[in-house]
Amino acid sequence: MKAPSFIAAAVFASLFSFSCDAADLTITIDNLRSNQGQVLLCVFSAESSDSAQFPDCEKGRPVRFTKAIISGGKAVVTFNGLKDGVYAVATIHDENGNGQLDTNFIGIPTEGIGVSTNPRIFGKPRFEQGQFNIKGNTAITIDTKYIL
Repeated sequence: MKAPSFIAAAVFASLFSFSCDAADLTITIDNLRSNQGQVLLCVFSAESSDSAQFPDCEKGRPVRFTKAIISGGKAVVTFNGLKDGVYAVATIHDENGNGQLDTNFIGIPTEGIGVSTNPRIFGKPRFEQGQFNIKGNTAITIDTKYIL
């Protein structure tokens, strides 16, 4: 009977050690000017995304992408199973729900945008401006900014 107990303990230990290698990233998107539409979020990894294409969610090959529901002027999303490393997050308050960032005729965003670490943004944000480290479970807050 001791052999099965030992095997069960070994299996449990291996499962536990595997789960410790993955981190959860909880992102709160704050300061949304309305509950209209949705928030689009892209998580970029320095290891596997094209950081030169940040914050473009199509060309930049983010490791995670989702749409979030807005309630009370904010949205909260948790991404499970991320490896420890360097990441950056880009968000869009897609107020009209068309799945993209709307801009005016000269290219200035007419919807809210956000970048992890909340840098001052002049022009297109760079990966380096929003990069942060994940080492174990991590929580960040992104403040949405509206230009127009």
